[in-house]
Amino acid sequence: MDNNNNRLDNLFNQAKNEAPKTPFEQTKEQFLKSSAFSTAKTGGKLAQFTNLKTILMIATISTITVGTILFINTFGTDKLTPKENEFTNNPLADSALIIQEHEKIVKEYIETGQLETVDQSKDDLLLDEEGKALKTIETQPLDTINDRAKHKEGKIDMNLGISIDNSFVFPTLNEKEQKAQRKQKVTMIKLSGKDEVFGFVYIPSGTIKLKDKKVSLQSFSMKQTEVTNLQYRTFLFDLLEQGRKEEFLKAKPDQSRWMKDYPNSYNQPMELNYFSHPAYDEYPVVAISREGAEMYCVWLTQEINKERIAKGKTPINDVRLPTSEEWMYAASSGGKEFPYPWGGPYIRNSNGVFLANFRPKKNDYNSDGAFHTAKVNSYNPNDFGLFCMSGNVAEMVDFENGRVGTKGGSWTSVGQELQIIDGEDRFKGLTKASVNVGFRPVINTLKAQITVTPPGTVKVGNNLYFDKGEVTNFAWMEYVYWQKKAYGITSSEYKNALPDTLVWKSKLAYNEAYSIHYHAHPAYRQYPVVGISYEQAIAYCKWRTERVKELYSIEKKENKKNVYPSNFEYRLPTKAEWESAAKTGYSEKTLKKLEGKYKGQARANLKRNKDKTERVAENLNNNGDITAPVLSYWPNKDGIHNLIGNVTEMTSVQGIAKGGAWNTSKDEVSVEKDFSYKTPECWLGFRCILEIKD
Repeated sequence: MDNNNNRLDNLFNQAKNEAPKTPFEQTKEQFLKSSAFSTAKTGGKLAQFTNLKTILMIATISTITVGTILFINTFGTDKLTPKENEFTNNPLADSALIIQEHEKIVKEYIETGQLETVDQSKDDLLLDEEGKALKTIETQPLDTINDRAKHKEGKIDMNLGISIDNSFVFPTLNEKEQKAQRKQKVTMIKLSGKDEVFGFVYIPSGTIKLKDKKVSLQSFSMKQTEVTNLQYRTFLFDLLEQGRKEEFLKAKPDQSRWMKDYPNSYNQPMELNYFSHPAYDEYPVVAISREGAEMYCVWLTQEINKERIAKGKTPINDVRLPTSEEWMYAASSGGKEFPYPWGGPYIRNSNGVFLANFRPKKNDYNSDGAFHTAKVNSYNPNDFGLFCMSGNVAEMVDFENGRVGTKGGSWTSVGQELQIIDGEDRFKGLTKASVNVGFRPVINTLKAQITVTPPGTVKVGNNLYFDKGEVTNFAWMEYVYWQKKAYGITSSEYKNALPDTLVWKSKLAYNEAYSIHYHAHPAYRQYPVVGISYEQAIAYCKWRTERVKELYSIEKKENKKNVYPSNFEYRLPTKAEWESAAKTGYSEKTLKKLEGKYKGQARANLKRNKDKTERVAENLNNNGDITAPVLSYWPNKDGIHNLIGNVTEMTSVQGIAKGGAWNTSKDEVSVEKDFSYKTPECWLGFRCILEIKD
């Protein structure tokens, strides 16, 4: 890159020092009367001709020969990084870069004699607009075909074929181009060291808050950038190589959209060169229909899986367009509550430089650093490493109920449209081609989905499992017995595992029997363990993690069909996790029972009133004397029992517990209320949460 920059600097210095061959005054009148200036109006990025840079670009690109052929090079590495100093110091750098790069490449092509004739097959079919065969045409040199097309007023669509009087001549590649094409295809379907598809990054599971609801999402992989012109051309030419010509015609971009979408702007150079010229290889593909984008996804799925199956690997899930929720979750770096992918409420950095490619203000398309689109790895990525999630091109997404639209805004968008959640979608419902719209596909996670539920738990999130009930006396006895067998009866490990049975000695009632029998008697085995300190609960979670991993290592050998988690841990829930689980209501089926046959029955083990805890002869509300078995009362719709009542439950914050207990009245407890403790108590227990970290 440094060598190229030096060459460009030398060229511009040479041009700067040379005297003009024709004085400007001699050409001024003719220049100002040109059709480009007489028809240019506001509404397109090249309509602002007061800028000298714009004049230079038009003059340069307009003289490029239309016969430029496909030039393919490979695209980057697995993980992309922003180019040094690009769009950071000089907001006009990209426009100059386009001009210089375009001029350099075309000049080199001409000087090295790389402008070759089209290598057209003699049996290529001519198809009408519906893809039906009409006739064949013999191979002709490129210039002859061009002349014929112009003479017949046909439309030239370089590198995508030539249309002549409702007939279509498909493009072909010479031997050198075919080799480069296949090399690029191999690059696109290869796997990285972490078994990810090239150019895709892993997005972990999580939750995003969308206005009045929370949406949980499974993990997936997302393309780090928008699909580029080079990648989409590779797809199109592979279709031709496989003889899939009808699909080619449906998928190819409609380059005329550059003039149709912005008829008052001088976009003819973009129409002729944007998709086919190598200077734009790493720019996002635009002017393709939603059908074309979906066909690309199907093709990429097929080609990746051919490679994986050949190497004995499990096929991936389908490559597809993201849902709107997936797009917003990825753009927000995992549900962070910022309006833009880069975080914060501003669209400029501290140096005043714009952070995306959009329209900063009316009739201003230049200050952000790009006339039209920018390279797909421009600007800074978000925390997931995703580039241009806002701006550049509006990205196709799927909404609920089969609706379609876009997210993120485009190079013609105002700042509000760039917002992740609240941004307005100008292209809602659009399925046809637009120069404002591109796409970025996703793949359902390549990692196998867990097929087993950890013992004693229920799933409450993509990677979280809650214990159905509090940890029982029986489970704690197992833990104490294991410490005794492993370390001996005189060991500190064994002694530190013993519960404090004296917590039952109370001034309020005669509880001596509980001190003797509650922990050890078989009648209380399924009751919640109490008399446990915070440190003991933490140690138990660690021990339980190790034992379940041992269990899974044994079961894996006997049952090879199930998928077991390998990287996980049991721990105490955070306050937020506990409150989220406690706010989950009953299922509709349970509610009908509670409001019908079981109306009036106690729904939690709480104190009957402020004065009386002990049981009386009559059956009042079915409350327990003290604690109750951990699976008593009605579970919520996730299958979790006794989040309110029975025993107050420790959280990951030492000294803070939630939910109230058998000695807490209804008026004294709520989901949000914290209960404090310092030592083990007869009303204090805990339950574990398992987090999968794969």
